[in-house]
Amino acid sequence: MIFRTEIPISKYPFQISYQDNILLLGSCFSDNIGGFLSNNRFSVLSNPFGTLFNPVSIANALKMTLNPKLFTDDYCYYFNNQWVSFAHHGSFSHPDENQFKKQIEQQFMETKNFLEKTNFLFITFGTAFCYRFIERNFVVANCHKIPNTQFEKFRLDIDEIVDWYKELIQMIYSINPALKIIFTVSPVRHLGDGFHENQLSKAVLHLAVEQLTKEDKVFYFPAYEILMDDLRDYRFYAEDLCHPGNNAICYIEKIFADSFFSPQTKEKQKEIEKENKFLNHRKRK
Repeated sequence: MIFRTEIPISKYPFQISYQDNILLLGSCFSDNIGGFLSNNRFSVLSNPFGTLFNPVSIANALKMTLNPKLFTDDYCYYFNNQWVSFAHHGSFSHPDENQFKKQIEQQFMETKNFLEKTNFLFITFGTAFCYRFIERNFVVANCHKIPNTQFEKFRLDIDEIVDWYKELIQMIYSINPALKIIFTVSPVRHLGDGFHENQLSKAVLHLAVEQLTKEDKVFYFPAYEILMDDLRDYRFYAEDLCHPGNNAICYIEKIFADSFFSPQTKEKQKEIEKENKFLNHRKRK
């Protein structure tokens, strides 16, 4: 008897090796897979601007990477004795304005240098819901615990996302024409938006990505389907019942490796895993 529906391993017209550079941006999948790749000693840059959830903020991060002058003082805000950036995660906050801007400028420069030589760009959409800062009329990457009365919540539509990214993809290819882009949709449920609203949000993201994969060198990895259709059991979730648990993360990592790694890459990765286990064992002694 069969008790689950396994997701077939996706086939791609390329493979990832240890000679490749990998950039990941977006929701929690980027953090998880980025950590997996980093632990296995790949050349990887994961969420250099912090975790980003909505497609507009991810696109803005990439556009600002390509042209740092797009990051203006409008994106800087002093709140609760800290300078915060509406284009970044809260980890970039700092009480000193000069230091705050310096670390952001440095991160844009490092990310651009990496993007120019990156072989694979993974973009993970988390939610189609955005928050617009009313005072300055733009979408924010993070509200930084500023009172929600200062923001307007809305949901992107499919065409908006597709239009944003078609233009962005061409901009990226202008500096790195060999780059391959892989989209994913985060399986993490945003139940704060509402159960039905979360489903609508994920549907918008899936339909937008489906349109974008028609572009040259743009692909999709089914992280969402692996958790929602293959595992689909609360024992594979974390305590909040929204994020994947450790078992699910490890399972998705294995499918990721089976999908993208060449046989030589998988062999080397297994050797590194053994070395890491040995080193961790020695540290615990």
